[in-house]
Amino acid sequence: MNRKHSKIDTFPPDLKETVEFMMQSDYTYKEIVDYIKTCGHDISLTSVYRHAKNLNTSLKQLKMVQENFKAINEELRRYPDLDTGDGIIRLLSHQILERVQNMDSEDLQGVDILKLMKEANALIRTASYKSKVDISNKDIFEAGYEKVKTLVFEAMQKEEPELYAKVSEFLNKKVDVIKEGAD
Repeated sequence: MNRKHSKIDTFPPDLKETVEFMMQSDYTYKEIVDYIKTCGHDISLTSVYRHAKNLNTSLKQLKMVQENFKAINEELRRYPDLDTGDGIIRLLSHQILERVQNMDSEDLQGVDILKLMKEANALIRTASYKSKVDISNKDIFEAGYEKVKTLVFEAMQKEEPELYAKVSEFLNKKVDVIKEGAD
């Protein structure tokens, strides 16, 4: 979203802000040029037009980024177990499929199939890699949890045998309830 710098970018911040507000409102370029001149700056109609055009492009790109971010957040709200990476992958996959579906046969003939396959393959690899990392992280977490649990129970058994007996009895009852529910 890098916008080209123009003469308006060199104006004092309050003047630049006012000019950009005017560009987004119903002012003509001539009215904007006249206003800038009353503020003691010389500028051409073409410079105002170019700045307005670039500003409009930047605002459209910003709006698209905001809409994508909103779509990712909606996916994450809908599926709380989904992480941000999964949300982004889902959004990209959806956008790609939607664009391909909306292409007519003439547009599809102009598509480089090898490039399309490479891009699809890259998206699949990204999703696969993320899944592998998630599984690896889960395994590491579970192994760590088991180690901590073992250390805690061994210490509890030695230092607090009554507490150990109560906790073990409680956990055994919960396991029995879960087993009965599964049957």
